[in-house]
Amino acid sequence: MAKIGRNDRCPCGSGKKYKQCCLAKDEVAERAAREQRRAVVTTQAPDHLPHHHPHFCKDCNAEIDDAANTVIALIDAGKLDKAEHAAQAIVERWPDIYDGYDCLGMVCHARGDKQQAAGYYRKVIGFARQDPSLYDAQFEDYYQALIASLGPTGSMGALPPSRVGPGNLTPSRSQIRT
Repeated sequence: MAKIGRNDRCPCGSGKKYKQCCLAKDEVAERAAREQRRAVVTTQAPDHLPHHHPHFCKDCNAEIDDAANTVIALIDAGKLDKAEHAAQAIVERWPDIYDGYDCLGMVCHARGDKQQAAGYYRKVIGFARQDPSLYDAQFEDYYQALIASLGPTGSMGALPPSRVGPGNLTPSRSQIRT
């Protein structure tokens, strides 16, 4: 989905130009989500971040952090094509961790492609469900709330609550990588 232009008709159906209708609200929501994501990262000690996989050394975890922070900086600078390329490189280099999918979700969100963003955020939730011992208890709630904040398009098809025991709805690795 292409980014909505300031002078385009607002997608809410009001008939007004986007800049005179929902632009300010969307920018505030996007800024708040970005600040909340940063707050979660900065309030935790680096060795205790949920995405720091126990099989990676500190240097590898630092590389992953640097790569993800680069994507966020590119998004903030409005360089979405470069941000997408950098996020895709994270997925290719570290396919078994969620960071690349989180970054791709942020890129899609910045472009206004809420449905695609929600899809990437669902993949992030899938990682947490696959190995819950690596993630904080609030991790999944944060991403479920993020998906819900994307509106009706983003919330359609959200993952159901996780279950423990037989019949667990946790996706397999092959489902996460698609």
